Amino acid sequence: MKGIIVFLGFVVALAVGVGAVRAGKPVVPAVFVLGDSTLDVGNNNHLPGKDVPRANAGPGRPWANVPFYGVDFPGGPMPTGRFSNGYNIADFIAKNLGFERSPLAYLVLKSRNYLIPSALTRGVSYASAGAGILDSTNAGNNIPLSKQLRYFASTKSEMEAAWGTHKVSTLLANSFFLLGFGSNMFQTNPKTPAEVAPLYAILVSNYSSAITDLYVMGARKFQGSAC
Repeated sequence: MKGIIVFLGFVVALAVGVGAVRAGKPVVPAVFVLGDSTLDVGNNNHLPGKDVPRANAGPGRPWANVPFYGVDFPGGPMPTGRFSNGYNIADFIAKNLGFERSPLAYLVLKSRNYLIPSALTRGVSYASAGAGILDSTNAGNNIPLSKQLRYFASTKSEMEAAWGTHKVSTLLANSFFLLGFGSNMFQTNPKTPAEVAPLYAILVSNYSSAITDLYVMGARKFQGSAC
């Protein structure tokens, strides 16, 4: 399907968010987040495997042996699943759209049996540390973009079952979709200059396809990054 994809930049998000904060209510009904560690708010804490990057503290979790994760988080210090000393990018963007912080992680919501109530009123974060545009990026130790899309599709189906197709379509069309994937994709660098162009081509193709898939599923307002 071809259509006009509307990208909302960070500056626009901040600008409209100022009005939301002043008015005391969000300017969008929900925020849906797909990305990597810059946006993850706890999904990786619920993934099995000793090599999964996690930002929660505890014995036997080598990724957590960095004392700074969560040190400045409001109400802390406490690890929250964010690879940050406090709020991360998703939190700041959500706050500037009128929410308290980023929506909760998909796997956290599933574990609490609270996925659909959150999706209908606040949104969901599918972001996973170590994830990339390609399934091969840190394979087996994260939720890759393709699986994050499948999780969103499943969420949408459950939302429709609970609330109806028309209402969900309206909600998604007015919601904010934040995507952020970056350096994880370049950990395995091309061996020769001749391999650079094909790699970039497949990255652009996969990323474009993901945005198109979201559009087909009802998303209309995007902020995307790949850096």
